[in-house]
Amino acid sequence: MGRILIVEDDPIISRGLAKIADSIDHDLELITTGYGEEALRYAKQGDIDAFFLDIQLKDYSGLLLGKKIRKIDAYQLTPIVFITAIPTKELLAFKEVHCYDYIVKPFSEEEVKKVFKTIIYHGISEKANKGSVLKLKQKEYTYIIQQEEIIYIESMNRKLSIRTIDGEFTVSTYTLNQILDELTTGFVQCHRGYIINSSYIEKIDKADNLIYLKEKDIPIPLGRKYKEELMDKY
Repeated sequence: MGRILIVEDDPIISRGLAKIADSIDHDLELITTGYGEEALRYAKQGDIDAFFLDIQLKDYSGLLLGKKIRKIDAYQLTPIVFITAIPTKELLAFKEVHCYDYIVKPFSEEEVKKVFKTIIYHGISEKANKGSVLKLKQKEYTYIIQQEEIIYIESMNRKLSIRTIDGEFTVSTYTLNQILDELTTGFVQCHRGYIINSSYIEKIDKADNLIYLKEKDIPIPLGRKYKEELMDKY
């Protein structure tokens, strides 16, 4: 069951949006409010899966509300859909708040259904089916990574290179030990410079102390200090 917060100060529009969402999925928990501060309290109290925000609330700026929601770690990638009667503001919303989509008033039921269906079927449902995430804070942004998609992590030059099924990126300010503490079971340190996801182990060469992983052509070194523990497990 997903939770959607609708922030709209026109009760007719608010009820209409909630009715459309409910027609798509009766199991949704729909929260409605017409006030920005109350919306922020809801956001901080619980796990909201998507936000629908009126861009021009009577008591609050919808853009400002979106920015404040984005500053909450849990919502940095959560879909935000703006409701507006002024299309010229949409570009600003996309740039400043990383808006997922927008709905222009007056809107058709089919238009709104399309947005809700995309979020419900490809956002909320996928989120429920995925495992734990790893959050890595940097100075200006936070990486949020599905742990099951991490293949290995390499420490080099006081930075960490994280290889996932979608690519590779580098972060600073973390050590391997700090990362290992945040990871769920299935990850193991195999060398002083490497953590691997055991789900991607393809072969272990005990003679040459090398680990071959799926999705990686070059083998990972197996340190003597970690060899016995790793071999006991795998």
